[in-house]
Amino acid sequence: MTAIDRLTRLLERALELLLFGMFAMVAVLVVLRYVFASTIVGGNESVIVAFVYTTAIGASIALLRDEHIAISYFVEKMPQRVAASLLKVRLALLLIINVTLVACSFVWIRETGGFLMPTLGTPQWVAQISVPVGGALGATYCAVRLIGKN
Repeated sequence: MTAIDRLTRLLERALELLLFGMFAMVAVLVVLRYVFASTIVGGNESVIVAFVYTTAIGASIALLRDEHIAISYFVEKMPQRVAASLLKVRLALLLIINVTLVACSFVWIRETGGFLMPTLGTPQWVAQISVPVGGALGATYCAVRLIGKN
């Protein structure tokens, strides 16, 4: 098992925990709201933050597995060599986009990350850091596919 495989497995387990936690929190919040007319302060915000992380991490894993949204009709009709070349171009462009996303996100976080989330009272960078994390993972997975290790 390669380091990339171990990282992916770890990320998948983290996603499972986050998704289960989101489901449990939403279920508890619904029961509290409609049965007890109460809530957990910051509960909705914590679910949103968890959702942001699952999206960023899940999107990067989708890049590794080539499971992202794509319209592949025309590529499937092309000769194998042309399709393989276009895949390399697509991966290179996705790599550039993800690296740019990481670089630009630090400027954004530096400017706005210190503001507090309204209910949780935690700095916004806690949620915003998911953008460079997801971008770095996406860039890594694109690079792995480009060099043919996966």
